[in-house]
Amino acid sequence: MSEPILAPEEIEALMAEVAPAEQTDAMFASLPPVVQPEHVEVYRFNTNDEDSPERYPMFVNLQERLIEMLDEQWRELFKRDVSVQVSSLESLLYKDIVSVDAPQVYFVFEADGYGRMLVSFDTALIVAFVDAMLGGAGDADDNPQTLSAVELRLSERIADKISKTLNDLWQPVYPLDFSLHKLDYDPQFLAVTGAMEKCFSTFFDIKLNDELNGQMGIYYPRSFLEPMLDVLRVTVTDDSGDADMEWTNGLMQRLSQTPAALRFELGRCQIDIGAFLKMMPGDFLPISTRANDPCSLWIDEIPLFQATPGEKDGGLAAEITEPVQPGGIS
Repeated sequence: MSEPILAPEEIEALMAEVAPAEQTDAMFASLPPVVQPEHVEVYRFNTNDEDSPERYPMFVNLQERLIEMLDEQWRELFKRDVSVQVSSLESLLYKDIVSVDAPQVYFVFEADGYGRMLVSFDTALIVAFVDAMLGGAGDADDNPQTLSAVELRLSERIADKISKTLNDLWQPVYPLDFSLHKLDYDPQFLAVTGAMEKCFSTFFDIKLNDELNGQMGIYYPRSFLEPMLDVLRVTVTDDSGDADMEWTNGLMQRLSQTPAALRFELGRCQIDIGAFLKMMPGDFLPISTRANDPCSLWIDEIPLFQATPGEKDGGLAAEITEPVQPGGIS
């Protein structure tokens, strides 16, 4: 084994001759080099906004409720299922909201005493909405940039529907009266709020069909929501919250006014396609239900009641006999 270059007493004598700072540097210099890791990830400070929409459970619940309302309305308009999902909830500066390059249509709504808020749609979605309103299939040409005069005029009817939807949405929590202030596809002159104000922003992904997807955004300036923030902080599951009772009563009232399509099913049968194609007027289908058997009354795919067919005021009617037991009908 090799001997050290300097003996311990020689090192001590040498260190006694240097200044404290030089002594420290010399001590570190005598240490072996620190092995550096091969891969080092860049450290990023947490940039989450402490006052983001996710911190307000009632606000999040409103966005989920809005999905249900839009899904129901658009299914009726397009005569088919429409996919609506929340893609993100963010707190954004207003200047960033209106700095989007993609063609969009902007609806500015005003609530007396609270200020203005903004709703945006990809332009292709508005074109598809107008097409469905005119009896079409709800389609749009590839990447439309602006609206025609007819589309712009009918967009005002879309705005009326949005304002009523927002009124119904907020009614159980914090009654607001929304009205259209402006409709435009140039975001630079909307004048919703100050450029540096934070806005609670919700983005919805909308799929109208396999070829047409788009996004809808709803933006509430912080100053707009300021008077109701205490209500929006309420946890949705709180049993003692007054807002929960108001929400429940409002929701039940809305549900009680929702139309439901009932189906009265007399019976079913199975038949080969070949035999079906050979059927002629006067032929009979072998229904499995016997003449005196009760039939089923359905809503969508859920059997609700047993009923028997009859006549009332000259028309075919179903007389309800008993509720269906769970699992009683396959």
